[in-house]
Amino acid sequence: MKLADLAKDKTAALIVIDQQIDFEPGGALAVAGGDEIVLGISKLMNEFQNVILTQDSHPKGHISFASSYEGKKPFELLTLKEVEAGSIRSKFSNELLVNYLKRVPHQLQVLWPDHCVTETNGWKINPNLPIEKASFILKKGMRLECDSYSAFFENDGTPTGLSKILREKKINKVVLVGLAGDYCVYWSAEDAHKEVFEVIYLQNLTRFVNFPENSKEKALTHLREIGVQVD
Repeated sequence: MKLADLAKDKTAALIVIDQQIDFEPGGALAVAGGDEIVLGISKLMNEFQNVILTQDSHPKGHISFASSYEGKKPFELLTLKEVEAGSIRSKFSNELLVNYLKRVPHQLQVLWPDHCVTETNGWKINPNLPIEKASFILKKGMRLECDSYSAFFENDGTPTGLSKILREKKINKVVLVGLAGDYCVYWSAEDAHKEVFEVIYLQNLTRFVNFPENSKEKALTHLREIGVQVD
C-alpha cells in the first residue's frame, strides 16, 4: 500500500519514535542529522488519521547511564560476565544488575550519556512537530532499573501497553519514523512485527547512531529478512 493511502487508512498509524531534543544535534545523545527529518515527519503527522508519539523518559541515575557506574564511559558495554565477576562498582547492587542483564537481549546494556531525563530541556519533543496531532504520547524508559528501546516492550520484556491500545483502536498497520534507526525505531519495528502488525519502516525519515560499527546495515538487513517493509 502506498504511503498516501496509508495516511487515509483508519487501520494504520504513524508512530513517531523519540524525536526529542537530546537525540538531535546539540543534544546529550545527538544522532547525526537527527533534525533533518523533522519537516518530513511533520508533513506525515498532518496527513495521517492516527498518530502516536513516543518519548524516552528517564529518571536521574538511570541504569543505562554510564555515570551510574564507577569508571565507565558512554558507549561502553555493561556485560553479565563482568557483573558476575564482581568488577563493577555502581549505585545498583550486583544482584539487581545480574537479574536485569539475564533478562535483556544479549545479556548486556549499552551505557549512554545521561539523556532524556524527565522534565529537562533535552527530554522535550521537537517543538516543530505538530504535537497536537498525536492521539497520545507513550512515555518509555521510566523505570529506574530497566531500559526501554522499543515502543512495544521494555528491554526486560515488560509490555508498554502499546499493542493493546492499537488493537483497541482496530489498528493493524504501523508506519515507523524517528530516532534512532538502529535502536529505538529498529526495536520497535521488530517488536511490532512479532506482535503481528504490518510494519512499514521509513529509512528516509530516521537517522542512525551506527554503534557498534555497521549497526545500521545489520538493522536494515534483519528487518527485511523478517518481513518488515523497509522503504
